[in-house]
Amino acid sequence: MTQAVQDSDVRANNAGPRRSFDGLRGNRALWAFGVLALTWVAAILFARGFDSLASVRYLVQTASFLGIVAVGQTLVVMMSGIDLSVSAVVALSAVVCAQVAAGSGGAVAVLVALAVSALVGVVNAAGIVWLRLPPMVMTLASATVISGALLIYTNGSPKSAGIPLLDALANGSVAGIPLATVLWLGIAAVAVWLLHLSRLGAYAFALGTSEPASRASGVPVPVTTLVMYAACALLAGVAGLVLLGFTGTSSLTMGNPYQLLSIAAVVLGGTSILGGRGHLLGTVAGALLLTLLTALLVAWNLGEGLRQVTLGLLIIVLLLIYARERRTT
Repeated sequence: MTQAVQDSDVRANNAGPRRSFDGLRGNRALWAFGVLALTWVAAILFARGFDSLASVRYLVQTASFLGIVAVGQTLVVMMSGIDLSVSAVVALSAVVCAQVAAGSGGAVAVLVALAVSALVGVVNAAGIVWLRLPPMVMTLASATVISGALLIYTNGSPKSAGIPLLDALANGSVAGIPLATVLWLGIAAVAVWLLHLSRLGAYAFALGTSEPASRASGVPVPVTTLVMYAACALLAGVAGLVLLGFTGTSSLTMGNPYQLLSIAAVVLGGTSILGGRGHLLGTVAGALLLTLLTALLVAWNLGEGLRQVTLGLLIIVLLLIYARERRTT
């Protein structure tokens, strides 16, 4: 490693906590939490049931499924990537776990599902780094392959599965807090350290700012890409397992909502879709906000189509704002 790269690493390590708190002070994550608080007040005032403890508990529980996927999505978006295979990996994990559990038991099934999920991330990273495929193309191709493979694997009829560990994780609670939420916040805490306080996180930020400059300065692009995409796919697999415990059944399409919503949670949380700027804690607020907005639209008896249009327009507006800001900074 050259002296310049060593100096860069030292600066990255020393600036880690400062970068973390600067990201919050830069008001993107705080803005997301502020919007969440205002939306919750509006929900209490203009819809029924949002002021009850049971409603709060259910919302944070269901937000956990999206939140786990969105944490992984943040890791790749921060380095100017994207993962359009997360929805397929959610289904892959749940379906594989249910199929394997029928013959090998729950513990083995969980391990197999997680290993297969992580493998998808490794394949995605390999295609991006060594085949030089754009992340959008590579991950979308992976999603298509997975969907077809699952259809063949299950013959169109995925199994149900009652796995006590997953059932407890998805539906249990500790001190009134859903275990799924505890898991989500624990994952988010580890991801905050990885992205904002570790050397690997500094590399991810550098790649999001300028990949050519990062390569020239000695950033290990293959390793960074591999870790981030593997982690993203692994977390999508974890979300699939928690969903399997929550519903008790697997489905070939159970991950479909999380492709759009995971990206939306990242953007609503203040992370630039172009990479290099944002904070993972904002993604936590983004996942809660999207879950609350969806519940609010349902409470107002808006149809699925109108809900999708509303969320889609919001994402487009934010993308335009961030793209304009990046061009002018």
